[in-house]
Amino acid sequence: MTTPTPDAPTSTHHLLLAALRATALKDMDPSLLVHAIDVEADARGIDRTDLDHALAVASYAHLEQRRTQRGDQVADPYITHPYRNTLRLLRYGCTDAAVLVATALHDVVEDRPDRVVTLLGGSDALDALRRHFGTDVADLVAAVTNPPRDPARDKAEQYAEHVTAAIADPRVLLVKLADFVDNAGSLKYLTDDAKRSKLAAKYAPLVPIFARAAHHHGDRLGLPPEGLAAIDDHLHSIAEQTVA
Repeated sequence: MTTPTPDAPTSTHHLLLAALRATALKDMDPSLLVHAIDVEADARGIDRTDLDHALAVASYAHLEQRRTQRGDQVADPYITHPYRNTLRLLRYGCTDAAVLVATALHDVVEDRPDRVVTLLGGSDALDALRRHFGTDVADLVAAVTNPPRDPARDKAEQYAEHVTAAIADPRVLLVKLADFVDNAGSLKYLTDDAKRSKLAAKYAPLVPIFARAAHHHGDRLGLPPEGLAAIDDHLHSIAEQTVA
């Protein structure tokens, strides 16, 4: 007669992964978001040395910034935005380390270049990122950074042109898409009707631009089928929110 072997205990990592995947990004504070990023990256076999450094640099750069208050929710520390973007890409199935690092850092050049240079050195913020994270990362951040605006032209039209040109590169698309989903996806939480209408008018023309680019790039995005399906779902949801 053989003695039954007790079931092996489920690993802490597996339990955390399951619990974190079941938690909506909007419900995570900065601490839980960064832990979720680490657990998800480990689950996907990603070397997160540079990613952890990028998350720390972004936290330092955005230290005093706050996000716009959404409905009755407290205004988040700004760092929740790049953290959510990074985790969202991981949930899509992105394993491109440079894309993930650039996503964590995507707003530092535009918003806090002085703090980046103070921390990392270099002639400017992009030079600092290039020295510490490599050319791929710096080029991706440069590509998603909003260019100078011509005050004589329509602001929304110029932004749409910037987005269209930038996301012709599939890696840039991933960084920019994560940003768009987080920004446009929060419209439903805004209680200021005038602000919501203004942002809806800005975001509505961008939905088909992102959808066409995602379908065009397809397998070049390096995502599994469920990740591509999640992108479609998110863009469809944003399209419904931005209907006039």
